[in-house]
Amino acid sequence: MKADKNLNKTRNISYTGLLFSLTITLFKLFAGLLGNSTALLTDAVRSFSELMNELVKLLDHFIASKPEDWSHNYGHGKVVTLFMGAGACVLLFAGVQSFTLASGELLMFVQGRETETPEMFTLLTAAFILISKEIVPLINRKIGSQPEGVLSGIDSYSRSTHIRGFFLSCFVTLGIGCTFLPGKNYAIADSFIAVLLSLYLLGTSGRLLYGTANELIEASLDEENNRKIREIINRTEGVIGSGELKTRRIGNEIAINACITVNNSLNIQEVVEIADLVEDRLKTAYGQGIYTLIKAEPALERNCSFQKKIRVSEEGRQKIVA
Repeated sequence: MKADKNLNKTRNISYTGLLFSLTITLFKLFAGLLGNSTALLTDAVRSFSELMNELVKLLDHFIASKPEDWSHNYGHGKVVTLFMGAGACVLLFAGVQSFTLASGELLMFVQGRETETPEMFTLLTAAFILISKEIVPLINRKIGSQPEGVLSGIDSYSRSTHIRGFFLSCFVTLGIGCTFLPGKNYAIADSFIAVLLSLYLLGTSGRLLYGTANELIEASLDEENNRKIREIINRTEGVIGSGELKTRRIGNEIAINACITVNNSLNIQEVVEIADLVEDRLKTAYGQGIYTLIKAEPALERNCSFQKKIRVSEEGRQKIVA
C-alpha cells in the first residue's frame, strides 16, 4: 500500500512537470513567432527537450517498469531508449532549423541590411518564464519527495536539466534585453544568443543519439562502472578472482554477466551461497531491478597437475597420428 502511494505521488509529479513543460514550450513558441525573437524560438526548442524528459518519466512508469514476460525476457526498458532516440532526432532537426534562421539574421547584419528586432512583450515573456522556473520544483516539494531508489537515474538527470535550463533562460532573457539598449549594434544580440543556443541544442541531440545508438547495439557500460563492478565482485567473501565480465544497459536498468573464481574444495551449496552474495552486493550498489548472471569456476591454479596431464595426453595423441 505504501509503495502504491509513493508511485501515485511520483506520477502526479510527472503529470505536473509534463503539463508545465508543454505550456512553457507553446508559450515560448508563439511569443517568439509573434515578437520576432529568434532566441525565444530557439529556447522553445530547448524546452521541448525538457518536455521529452517528462514524457520519458511517464513512459518509465507505465511501460518500461513493467516486469519481464515470455516475449520480453529483459523487461521493457528499450521503450525509453527508442523514445529518447526519436526525440533526439526531432531535437536535431529543430536545432538545425534554428541555427539556419539565426545565422541568416547574423549574415544580414554583417552585410549591413536591417533586421527585425524583438518586441517588448518577448522580453516580458522571457522574464516571466525565468521566474516560473521554480514553480514545478516547489510543487514537487509540496506533493512529496521522491522515494529513494525509484527512477534515481532519471531524477538525477532531471535535476541537472532544471539547473542548466534556469541558467540558459537567464542567458536568453539577457540577450533579448540587450536589443533594447541604445545603439545599433545591440540589435543583433537576439540572433547571436540564438546561434549559441542552437549549437548547444545540436551538441545535446548528438550526445542523446550517441547514447541511444550505443544502447541499441548493446554497448557495455563505461570503464568506471565496469571497474566498480569488478571491485564489488573481488571484495566479496569467498571470491578468489573474477574472469569474463559482460555488461549492458537496458533502459534505466543494467545487465551484468560475470564469471567468478572460487576454491575448488567448496561444495555446490557453498558456491551457490557465494554467487548469491555477489548478486546481493551488486543489487545493493545498482538497484534491485538489475539483471545478474553469476557463473562460478574452480581456481585454475588448484588444477595445474590435472591440466598438464590432459595437455601431455593430447600431445601424445598428436604424435601418434603424425
